[in-house]
Amino acid sequence: MDKVQFLKNDSTQAQAVRYLFVGGLCTVIDMGLLYLLTEYVGVHYILSGALSFAAGVTANYFMCTKWVFTESKIKNRGVEFLFYLFVSIVGLGLNLGILWILTSLIDCYFMLSKMVAIAITLIWNFCSRKYLLH
Repeated sequence: MDKVQFLKNDSTQAQAVRYLFVGGLCTVIDMGLLYLLTEYVGVHYILSGALSFAAGVTANYFMCTKWVFTESKIKNRGVEFLFYLFVSIVGLGLNLGILWILTSLIDCYFMLSKMVAIAITLIWNFCSRKYLLH
């Protein structure tokens, strides 16, 4: 199987590779917006984190439904989105909790805290979407 065929198939490995690519793009959106809002606009890092996470998750939803997970267990897009929203809200809680613990309690730079939070949230998001929705 060549690389193009691999990326087009629906194996878990191919989906994971596509998800990492999409996740990378959404991470740029998430971290870029977090940095901009916090450093240049003066928004508190927790509020910036929530807003940037929402922007990244929204982009992720559309890219994932079109390219990563092309088949869904749930045929109704509205119901599927509600499940996706639930998974995302849990992910947001994980993300902000880790961001707060590392930044406020351990005194890490908020962008470093965000990188750790993204790595952990990525695992939650992929697994829950793969096995609950697709």
